Parts: sequence; C-alpha cells; structure tokens
Amino acid sequence: MGRPSLKLIQEADTCWNSTYNMLQHVYDLREPLGAALAGLHPDITPLSSEQYDIIADCLKVLSPFNDATVELSEEKRVSGSKVIPLLSMLHHALEEEDLGMVQTPESTAMADSLRSQLREKLSALQPMSVMSLATLLDPRFKKIGFFSPNKAADAEKRLISECAAVIRNYASSSSSQPHISEASQPVTQGSKLWHRLDTTIL
Repeated sequence: MGRPSLKLIQEADTCWNSTYNMLQHVYDLREPLGAALAGLHPDITPLSSEQYDIIADCLKVLSPFNDATVELSEEKRVSGSKVIPLLSMLHHALEEEDLGMVQTPESTAMADSLRSQLREKLSALQPMSVMSLATLLDPRFKKIGFFSPNKAADAEKRLISECAAVIRNYASSSSSQPHISEASQPVTQGSKLWHRLDTTIL
C-alpha cells in the first residue's frame, strides 16, 4: 500500500512507552491492518473508526511523555536538576493549544488525570532541597526551571541561607588557624520539550 515497512508491537508491562509505540504503530498501520483482517478472516474484531479516534487523541496526550522518556533514556547519567523542569515542561505541554483538539471523553479524562498527577509530583518535589537547589544551580535552568515563581524564590532564599552558614563556619574555623594558603581555599567550578525555556531565555 506504499507505506513504510512497520511491524505491530506488543506492549510490555515493564516499559510504559511500549504502550505508546504499540498504539502509534496500530494507528499508522490502520489501513493495511484493516485490509489484512478483512482478507484473512481471523477471529479478531477490527477496531472501529471511533476507537481509532480515541487512539489518535491519546497519542497526542502521551507524545510529550514519550519525548521525555526518550531524552532521559539517551543519557548515561541523568542530573537531578532536570526533574523539576521536565515535569514543568510536561505540564505546559498538556496545556498547549493543540491539545485543545482532543475531543474524545477517554483522552480528555487521561489528560485531566495526568495534569492532576503532575501537579502532585511538582508540589512534592519543588520543596525538596536536593531537587530545588540542583535546579537553581544548573545554568541551563536557574529560576525559570520552576513551575511556580514562589517556589523558585523559596529555593533562592534557601540557597542564600546555606551559603551564609557555610561562610560563617569557614570564617570561624579559619580565624582559629594562623594561616591558610591560597592553594587550600575551596574553588568553585563553574527536545523540543525545552522550547519554552529557550524562548524564555531569549
């Protein structure tokens, strides 16, 4: 039928994006698949046009999550500073205008559920120092990587407070010593999901 050579994929319980790939291939091969089922007469009921509409809308909702999975899978060592910005970008992606084309009740319910779960994850992760400070100190994200400006301000205050405590401790310990050479001083070394951050920076 003049289409790219693809195979149907069976989802795996241990890999969520296998479900996305399975649905994507079924949708892409819907015409050859329907012709094969009609010619072979198997004991399988073909999907209806309404079911294909549901699959198409669900693929729109799940596409950003698949992009995030692919990006993280390509990295050997994933930085914790990416967690909050990535969740923020996923939330923004669910609010994009093209998702306004999602019309089936099933896909709308999926999008609403995913938005709610993302908000819960963000509200739990943004107050965590290890995550928020990592995002704040990452030059790729800084404060614009946060979903909430208030959370970014809280992280900045926490960082200033911790830096002040380190400076005080260092000053008190160095004052009791006769001399510390300069060499012994601590030295500080300096997808399309990120398009919103890129636009903000520019």
